[in-house]
Amino acid sequence: MNVVSRALSSLAPRLDGAAMFALAGFMGWLTVGGNYWMYLNPKFKPVTLSAACILAILGAYAAVRPVSRPSLGRGLCYLALLALISLTEGGFSIASQNLDSDPFYVAPTLPTPPPAKPTPARMTAGGKDYIPINAGELYDIAAKGSSEPFARPYVMRGFVHRAPTLDAQNEFVLYRLAIWCCFADATAVGFKVKLPAGSPPPADKSWLVAYGHLTEIPPEQRQEYTMPDMAFSSVAQAAIFTADHLEALPLVPEQAFMFEWRQGEPYAY
Repeated sequence: MNVVSRALSSLAPRLDGAAMFALAGFMGWLTVGGNYWMYLNPKFKPVTLSAACILAILGAYAAVRPVSRPSLGRGLCYLALLALISLTEGGFSIASQNLDSDPFYVAPTLPTPPPAKPTPARMTAGGKDYIPINAGELYDIAAKGSSEPFARPYVMRGFVHRAPTLDAQNEFVLYRLAIWCCFADATAVGFKVKLPAGSPPPADKSWLVAYGHLTEIPPEQRQEYTMPDMAFSSVAQAAIFTADHLEALPLVPEQAFMFEWRQGEPYAY
């Protein structure tokens, strides 16, 4: 009994270092091959990996030079964190599959998506070249006002939103879902689009590729437009997208979201 007691006494002070080292390993695994997108935007991977390296160094030091007074409460917090990690990383799914009475379990049916094709430097419509860009990147350009990038021809894609007030002006809203941190804070970002002359309006909620250019809206005519049935939305007020050509395409689910914004070419599209 004394041997066990002495062993526990020697291990308890090193619990802090071991927990920090394990957490660093989990963070490192997430950035390399784990479900990082479930926690943060993938663009933050370098930050998380750097934090994991620092935590691993501190954990190793704390294991070699343990604290003099271990805390039972702190140890229980470490165990609770380990349990939460286990549940989020497959624990809930395993438990769900083993419960025949679980009404929420649905076996995955979607096939693995094919590899994404590289975006060309220019896309052509009607004999004219356009710069591929996503709605978030174009939103930033429009917010900065008239400039050389503002005047360029662009092509972007997104979902169609129609409303009677927009139809009366031969306009619709084209938007994508922006992921700032995680899927819980997805925001609709887009533009009012002016229809090409003589073109019928596209179907509501359809997936569309629009070729055109920005047209600045005078400050006294700028109005906020809120997307209905959406908690968060940002429709550009400083400019409208004047379309030259519209093309309806089947939606590839992975394209519905914007994970990246770039300040110059090649844009994330």
